[in-house]
Amino acid sequence: MTAVRDATWLPYSRRLVDDGDGRARRDIDAVVAFAQAIERIGGSADASVAAFVDLLDAGEGGPGLAGIGDPHADAVQVLTAHGTTGAEFDTVVVVGAVEGDFPSTSRPEPMFDLTSLERTWTRSERMRARLADERRLFRSVVGRAGRRVLLTASDPAAGQEGARSRFVVEAGIEWSPAPAVAREPVSVREATAVWRRTLGDMTAPAIERLAALDGLLALGVDPTRWWFQRDWTDTGRPLHETLRLSFSRLEKLENCDLQFVLGEELGLSRRGGHHAWVGKLVHQLIEQCENGKIERNLEALVAELDGRWDESRFPSKAVSAAFRKLAVERMLPNWVDNYGRLAADATEVEFTFGFEDAVLKGKIDRIGPHEQGYRITDFKTGKPEKAPKAAESLQLGIYYLGVMLSPELERYRPVRAVDLSFLRGDWRSGQIPPHAWPVSPAGEDEYQARMRERLSALIARIRELDDSGTYRPNPAADCFFCDFKSLCSLYPEGQPVFPVPETERAPAQGVATT
Repeated sequence: MTAVRDATWLPYSRRLVDDGDGRARRDIDAVVAFAQAIERIGGSADASVAAFVDLLDAGEGGPGLAGIGDPHADAVQVLTAHGTTGAEFDTVVVVGAVEGDFPSTSRPEPMFDLTSLERTWTRSERMRARLADERRLFRSVVGRAGRRVLLTASDPAAGQEGARSRFVVEAGIEWSPAPAVAREPVSVREATAVWRRTLGDMTAPAIERLAALDGLLALGVDPTRWWFQRDWTDTGRPLHETLRLSFSRLEKLENCDLQFVLGEELGLSRRGGHHAWVGKLVHQLIEQCENGKIERNLEALVAELDGRWDESRFPSKAVSAAFRKLAVERMLPNWVDNYGRLAADATEVEFTFGFEDAVLKGKIDRIGPHEQGYRITDFKTGKPEKAPKAAESLQLGIYYLGVMLSPELERYRPVRAVDLSFLRGDWRSGQIPPHAWPVSPAGEDEYQARMRERLSALIARIRELDDSGTYRPNPAADCFFCDFKSLCSLYPEGQPVFPVPETERAPAQGVATT
């Protein structure tokens, strides 16, 4: 062991320790950082060479290892704010001197903070201490420059004040617009964008437009893939000669016109994630249990679920375990307790019926027995907190009309109850919350008339949208699960692709120099 320990003192390491000057200390820090990077990648799940190179090139390891080279070399050094400690530069450029970055009060607190042993810190005290640390760090970074400091910041977002760092204001530094500097594009995408704008600028000199065209041809750009330059295709006939609708389409329409046209008419919605996969699996198990392919008990259902469970559907094993526990301890037991003892009359019942000038299609999860007729049930695997009342559910109303108006489903009349069954259960009790609506003989006509009127209004709305071709977002819509916020004018990210410049508009960038 002694021989091994002595052998680790390499001549280079000995020289670094013996020198002890500033440069040697920095070299030692670089060697230690490099060794820590090797140790970190060795203990990770991916210990490949590619992963090690990625660690050196990006993330926390990148800036810390960027100073391995000669600090006196004629080159730009990219460092973190903490990485500049003990160093000195002719010019320091602080990129992103804005609130949230400098100062940043949102970095996570350490897991073990020894200062918390002295006394209990309030939230406001912690924030003040963090702000003081950020102020000291800012002054330290600015003090690293021997001649000049350059601070950059982007424009504040609309409606936000004071987005530029307060530390700059405290230092008495005035912001000034970034100078407009003509430069050549540095990537194929940037060159395509610049030359395409030049080509489309009718006020640009002809020689510049021809040069831009020549550059686009040299890049092999395909103009047929350029969007936003052509009118909508006109087929010469109505968009919908025959309306074919379902609950999912009408639900989007009732929520928001823009969400409807982008998601349902143009088919741009994302495919369902792991939530949808779990729901589909539970529905399949219930259907096969009702059809006799799986024994009608909880043990058989859980065994079948385990055999079909696919962890690759989830973002992590922890998420997979959480959803499996939810299915095993809540969804399947709730179905067995509430529906397992009494077999359904039919499951996954498809229906088609005509209504005005439209055709509606759907599939009912379960039609079960009722004391005075039949009961329509739709199983849900989501949360019940924001669910509509059963009497107001558009889905149950369409299913009810499907049974009443479809000739092939005449044997399942009269419908005396409709309900949404949330198998996940209430978050407190775990039991299925009541979401049922009894369709009594006395109230049946009123319920059917109300659903007919609602359905008729939605069909008329589709016709109106087809005629006008204008789809506007709904300010009162439920946007939580919407995929199209980046295309919606109600959200900050939903801005025009080519905005019209305002006459009195703040500069796109700002710089401050000292």
